[in-house]
This record gives sequence, structure tokens and C-alpha cells, in this order.
Amino acid sequence: MLKSDFHLGDRLVRTVRGPNLLDDAVGLLLDLDADRYVVVTDDTVRRIVGARLAEALHRQAPTLLLSQPPGEEHKTLSTLARHVDAALAFGVTRRSVVVAAGGGVPGNVAGLLAGLLFRGIRFAHVPTTVIAACDSVLSAKQAVNTTYAKNTVGLHHVPEMILIDLTVLAGSGRRDLRSGICETVKNALVLAPRQVPELRGLLRPASDYDEDELSRVFELSLEVKGRLLAEDPHERQVGVLLEYGHTVGHALELVGATQTRPDGPLRHGEAVALGMLAAASVARRLGLLDDDTVALHEELVARAGVCPCLSAGIDPGTVLHHVEFDNKRGYRHHDRDVVPMVLLEGLGRPANHEGRFLTSVPRAVVREAVHDLLRRGKECRGRCPAGA
Repeated sequence: MLKSDFHLGDRLVRTVRGPNLLDDAVGLLLDLDADRYVVVTDDTVRRIVGARLAEALHRQAPTLLLSQPPGEEHKTLSTLARHVDAALAFGVTRRSVVVAAGGGVPGNVAGLLAGLLFRGIRFAHVPTTVIAACDSVLSAKQAVNTTYAKNTVGLHHVPEMILIDLTVLAGSGRRDLRSGICETVKNALVLAPRQVPELRGLLRPASDYDEDELSRVFELSLEVKGRLLAEDPHERQVGVLLEYGHTVGHALELVGATQTRPDGPLRHGEAVALGMLAAASVARRLGLLDDDTVALHEELVARAGVCPCLSAGIDPGTVLHHVEFDNKRGYRHHDRDVVPMVLLEGLGRPANHEGRFLTSVPRAVVREAVHDLLRRGKECRGRCPAGA
């Protein structure tokens, strides 16, 4: 087992990772000495990890298993309300612990559930995807979606521990692996350009990473996020830089989850990758970013195995509608005809306006960037990385 504890503000988060960690994870969770455990998962992960984890815990303490259908469309207040009622009926108390088993969707639902019960009870993460291990669990942000935008209803609640089974991560589907890698790419472009040479050697479109390589990917993400979260645990100041690519990315993710696509809904990391390409295009149009840095965005996204163009099945008008409700609204004053975005002025050089790291972008420029992705999608004709 490898330990990589980090601080979320003044709170220490215990983080343990290793191959075949599930059996050890049960012991570590039992060390929390809870009177009851509530395991939150989705129907896919339930068959792989969730039921096994809940059964092992139940041998030692009363344990409730809550599951929901997979997908962003089920990360909602109605799902949360059902879980709240079930947990209260089960008899949870202030000594109970909520355990999230799965990717970012059950992780966020579980975190919000724990944050609301008795105004905050303990919870732990057992992520089963690279995107969750490298992104969503390394945060105090817990939220669900509305019909308007992603993550608009939530709160901040710090996990007690994060337990990462590298064998489970390595067994994820190729698209899930690519999705997770894209968040690490994002961190490097915005905050850690020194990681770019290593990523160039590590990334490959086939996404056939072994456990040691995935452990290293996690280390690269934690190196960046851990430093920021110690300083800005609520991600409202310098931590907003972690939202690079998310303005358009979140909108694409919502649209992709509700429209029929041949390859299924966009994964979060895939959407963020496309959002980064849109952000780079916007920055170039505004004269902030040069062609070489835009090309580097495209190179790393391609190396990660994500097709750097937008499916023709995505409606640009709906994308722009969701962009208008982006959760970064209100950090500073913006007129209705502009969109606040995290942009770069160079590799590892975020644009900083009045200390907010947000740039007011005319909606027309964002529209042009989205249409550019659509145009490239029509011209792609199978030239995307293998398997993307």
C-alpha cells in the first residue's frame, strides 16, 4: 500500500492506494468505528465492487447499500432525496459513515448525502474510475445537477479518506481510462507545464496502462490538486483554475448525456478535453494564446486518445444555453452577453483579471469555438486516434 495524505485547507485527508486493495479497504473503513455504514454506488459498479464492499462491511457492522442507474442524468435532487429517505429509515446517526463506491456521479451524490445528513457526517471514497481518483474525489465540492447546468446545487464537505484499488482502475473500460487521463492533461497545461514532457512519454491512445502507470497518473494529479487545495479548499480563488475546459465541457457533457450518440454519452474527461480545445480556440481568437500552445492542446488530447472534434449529434444552441448557466457565474460581475472562462496566456500561464483568473468572453466568440469543433467533427472522417 502507498500512502499520499494531503490537506484540504486545515483538514488532512488520508489517501491509500495499491493493487487489490478492496480487502484492506474494508479494514480501513472499519477503523472509522461507525455504528452504521451506507454504501452509495450505481447499478454497474454494484455488480463489480459495490455489493462486495457492502457485504464485507455488513459482517462487522449494519450496512445499507444504495444504488442508482449509471450516468449524469441520475445525478439529481430526486436521486439524492430517495437516498436521504432510505438512509434515515435505516437508522443513520451522527456516528455513521457514508462510503462512495464508483465514479464521479455516485461519489458526488454520496458526498452531498453525507454533507446534508445531520448537517454533516463522515464519508469516504472508494473510486473505481481514473477520472474519479484523479479529479472528483480530490475535492471538497459535492453537488448534483439541475436541468440548467451541472453541479449547481451542492456544498463543501471533506472526505475522511480515499481508498484506491489500482487493479480496479486498470480494469476500467478504455473510454473511462482516457477520460481520467484528460484531467491530468488539464492540470499540466494550466498549472504544471513541467509535467508535459513526462505526459508525452506516458500517454498513448490505446490507453493500455498498467497499475504502476496509473499510480503515477494519480501522483501527477495529486501533485497539482493537493498544492491548490491546501491553499484554497473551496476552489473559489486560485482553485478556480481547476475549472479550465469545464465551461464548454460541462455543457457538452449535459447535452451528450441527453442525446443519442453512436458511442454513448460523453464521459466527463472527454467533455473537458473538448472544452479545453474550445478554451484554447477562444484564447487564440482573443489574441491571448499562440498557435504553438493551441497545437500542444491538440497533441496531448490526441495522445490521450480523445477525438479532438465534436460529434455532429450535438446541438450547438443547446450547448450555448447550458454555458449561460455555468457554475462560475457570480465570482465577478459579467454582463449577460459575456461568459466567464478560465483562459491561458501561455503554457502554465493562466489569464488573471483582478485576481479572479476569469476572463469575460463575448458569447459570440464562444459560439464560434463550438461551431469550430462541430466543423472539425464533420471533417474528421475517421482520422481520430485509434479507438477514440
